[in-house]
Amino acid sequence: NIDQAAAITFTDKAAAEIKERVLLDLPEAMLKKIIRGRQDLRISTIHSFCMNLLKRYPLEAGLPPDFGVLDFRDQASKVHRAVEEALEACDREPGLMDSLRGFSTDELVSRAAFLLSIRSRLKRIEIDEGGRAGLIASVQRGAAIDAIETEEQALIAGAAWHSKLVRMEQLLRSQADFYEKCLGQEHVRLAAAAGVDAAASFVEALASVYFNKDASASKRCAIPKSKYAGKDRDEYEKLFFDIQAMLGQFRSLHARLRSGRQALSLVRVFQHAEQRYQAAKLREGVLDFDDLEIYAYGLLQGLESPDILYWLDRKILHFLVDEFQDTSDIQWAILNKLTEEIFAGQGAEKRMAPTLFVVGDEKQSIYRFREANYRLIESVRQKMERNLPADSRAVLSLDKNFRSAPEIVEIANDLFRALWGDAYTPSEAVRSQHKGSVRLLEVPAAAEGSEAPATEAEVLAREVRSFVANGTVVYERTADAGAGKSGWTERAARYGDCAILIQSRTRLKEYEAALQRENIPYRVIGGIGFYEEDEVQALMNILFFLWNREDKLALAAALTSRLFGLSDRDIFDVVSGEGGMINRLRELHPEEWSILHGWMKLAGLVPLAHLVHRIIGDSGAYVRFGKGNPQAVFNIDKLLDTAREFDRRGYTTLQDFVEWVRNIRATEQREATADMNLPGFAGSVSIMTVHKAKGLEYPILFLPGMNQQPRSLSSGPLAVIEDQKGKVRLAFKDSGPLYQELWDREQEELLREHQRLLYVAMTRARDHLVMIGKLNDGGRAVKQNSWLSYLHQAAPRPLFGAGAQAGPVMTVYAYPAPCAARTVKVVPGGEGRTDDTEARPLDLPVLIANLSPIERSLSPEWKKATGFIRHDTEASPETLVPHAGPGGVSPLTRGTVLHRCLEEFTKTGEYDAARMMEEHEDILVLPPARRDMFIEDAQQVLQRVLNNREHAWIFEPAPRSYSELPFLHKKGNTLVSGVIDRVIIRENEGFVIDYKAILIGDDEAHAAWLAHYRPQVQVYCEAVKEIFALRAVTGYLLFLDSNMLSLCVPL
Repeated sequence: NIDQAAAITFTDKAAAEIKERVLLDLPEAMLKKIIRGRQDLRISTIHSFCMNLLKRYPLEAGLPPDFGVLDFRDQASKVHRAVEEALEACDREPGLMDSLRGFSTDELVSRAAFLLSIRSRLKRIEIDEGGRAGLIASVQRGAAIDAIETEEQALIAGAAWHSKLVRMEQLLRSQADFYEKCLGQEHVRLAAAAGVDAAASFVEALASVYFNKDASASKRCAIPKSKYAGKDRDEYEKLFFDIQAMLGQFRSLHARLRSGRQALSLVRVFQHAEQRYQAAKLREGVLDFDDLEIYAYGLLQGLESPDILYWLDRKILHFLVDEFQDTSDIQWAILNKLTEEIFAGQGAEKRMAPTLFVVGDEKQSIYRFREANYRLIESVRQKMERNLPADSRAVLSLDKNFRSAPEIVEIANDLFRALWGDAYTPSEAVRSQHKGSVRLLEVPAAAEGSEAPATEAEVLAREVRSFVANGTVVYERTADAGAGKSGWTERAARYGDCAILIQSRTRLKEYEAALQRENIPYRVIGGIGFYEEDEVQALMNILFFLWNREDKLALAAALTSRLFGLSDRDIFDVVSGEGGMINRLRELHPEEWSILHGWMKLAGLVPLAHLVHRIIGDSGAYVRFGKGNPQAVFNIDKLLDTAREFDRRGYTTLQDFVEWVRNIRATEQREATADMNLPGFAGSVSIMTVHKAKGLEYPILFLPGMNQQPRSLSSGPLAVIEDQKGKVRLAFKDSGPLYQELWDREQEELLREHQRLLYVAMTRARDHLVMIGKLNDGGRAVKQNSWLSYLHQAAPRPLFGAGAQAGPVMTVYAYPAPCAARTVKVVPGGEGRTDDTEARPLDLPVLIANLSPIERSLSPEWKKATGFIRHDTEASPETLVPHAGPGGVSPLTRGTVLHRCLEEFTKTGEYDAARMMEEHEDILVLPPARRDMFIEDAQQVLQRVLNNREHAWIFEPAPRSYSELPFLHKKGNTLVSGVIDRVIIRENEGFVIDYKAILIGDDEAHAAWLAHYRPQVQVYCEAVKEIFALRAVTGYLLFLDSNMLSLCVPL
């Protein structure tokens, strides 16, 4: 049975891919069992596996049965609060904080938070050592506190210590003023000190006599020879250096003792904080991702574990583990517990013996920052050899590269063979008949007093464009491999074939700007820094101000952003005048004040999502930030979705949201930017980190930043920890020699991982690999420990053997020679045409006005943001409607109310027009008689439409019908967003209905309105056809006031 096998991997994407492949290959009978729920398909991430285990045994694990998973954005605030509470509690514990008095509160908070960040590692040790006291004991053993105290005590109790210090004091008595300068009395006090802590204070006092300011031993005696009185100078000199050696030994021992005591106290603080953090989560019935592993491991190690393991042994016979090089110690501890039977040689008597299958590649281990331990591969290999007979185990080496062209494989082999020696196993290129390329481009530093001919980002963008414009050949897999066919086809490169992999996001904005200047479509995958993006900051600054009207800085930032486009001079005038900032804004910029004033009246009265939606719509944020930057549109939508989620969770106040976001910023959490996963973006260059590209491949790969030094190697982390054989060695930065010892070893590990990161990056390339590095402006041109330095150190002969082609813009190393690159003819007007230097104008002149009614502005910022729209033909719906609605309500508000009523009717079968009107201030301020007139008018229009039998199919509930459907659609180089009033899917055909609150006067007016709105409905239909993969889509306009349904677009 397939449910007797459990496959475990480390990302949801990998689990989904494995599931898809398994389901495609399953026999029909087995597939039916899975569909009917009679068998399970146990393919998941390690966290999902742990969660399922805990869901089955929650009480045994000490958890509420209905526990959930903590939102990672709430984690930092809980951690911070737990640390602060723990420090307050520890202050009341005698002796616990004595060794930590030299730290500031911020330093203590950061150290305790660091330990909480590695809590899965510490909790595993705690479980293995039998509890909290066991963890403390293992830290104490690792720091060798007892041994050091014993050694120090023996040193100060020795006869030499006492006699030499006393004799030095006697010699100093005859040296007049030097007795005071050389601290003669302190020698006697040190000789008489009973304990190591008392002795330590005197030793530090004497340090100025025997040591330099940098703590090194002084090479000269404290009293110059010419000023020494008496004939016992030789005795003094010998005694001086003997005491110096003793004090140096004591200082070294005491530094280790102090470091160990600090580590021990900080672990106790960690335990207090962890206890409070756990209590806070369990009060809400949630766990974080670390908890899933911690509780699962604790469950398998607990008293109930025999029963649990017995149940698992009956259910699961075969464990398969993917990406084993990324496994952490606690994850392997869980798997090791589950597979004990296998390594113990048990289960062979079963009808089918249990098995363990692991697959991993040490060369691709790049997750040390997540506690990944690539050495576990060798550990498992040794365990197999120790415990299993030869016929029950097998180790297979996978040395064939099916992905990359031979040129890429050859360069990678030469490079890493030179770096790693015999530890590297070369790969064999399977695609021997294909021709690829490898290029290294070195951008020279600028000459003194001048600018460089081109930046690295500019070179990158031009290279991307060149590959596509020249029609460079790439190879694509086909489905007809075998039977004499290769399974590959040739074609010209497209932008969607290209990927840019970066080590860090430091220069991401430069790369984006360069691609925009070259009019190259791109998407950023897995970006971070969401709350630092311009568009999000601008909207958040508005919310900061609406919550706190005294936050003038936030208001000024919002006014100078693209939302309003005021200049610094405008802000100076607003701030410097009398009457307050808001009154001055009303006086000098009434249009901007009116928009802001409307938001101020809404804040605190409407749900958060409604307020954010109103701000986005009123300000035209999509247009203002979205030109040439589709990522901004996605980010704005993500902020709106975050607000909706916040409302759903019951945090309904603006204050809650503002404080939540400020806490995320304060704790330096890195929220991901929105992913751009529209189908239309398949033709865009992908930009991502190397870690994000793990498991992916691209025909053309660019690696910029080759001369970038990794930050992880330049300065040590806050703390370094090692644990082995019941000892935990933990040292914090600047705490003494133990930290340096541990950091030296950690540095070696990080250096190897940085090289492995390059290996992973290079082997994502399928056909062509381009590496780009800017040489250093001063000192060494190639920075130490950069990817470029590894290349120059190894100097792969195929790449470097033919020499370099030097030019004013860059130096090129190529394999094969540049003239050998194969190209195909590019269709004129295609992606790569070189004459397309300007962005193509949007082919829908009234699109923006129709999709998102935005008030026109004459500000320079507005014109800059909307420069791609043909304003001469743009029209606003308000200007096209001849008069205001009943009661003096604007047509835009009237249309919005009718839309909202119809949306509610399609979802619930009824609507409340009066409640809908409460959302609009311009209705609420009307005199009662006018308000009643408006309500009566709206009710009459809605009743006529809803009672029309010919329109019933539009509003009746159906499984595949949608109201107010938001969408994002890529049309050419432009990203279009909007909301479709009604979408109905029947079989393979779609119907789009757009409501218009318009009264049709005659046939001529009807034709004019159809022509006016056809571009809008055309986009709607194209989006629906692509989103739902439909054969055909028909678009209609429903003129509400005329109760008329008109065919607009057949697609």
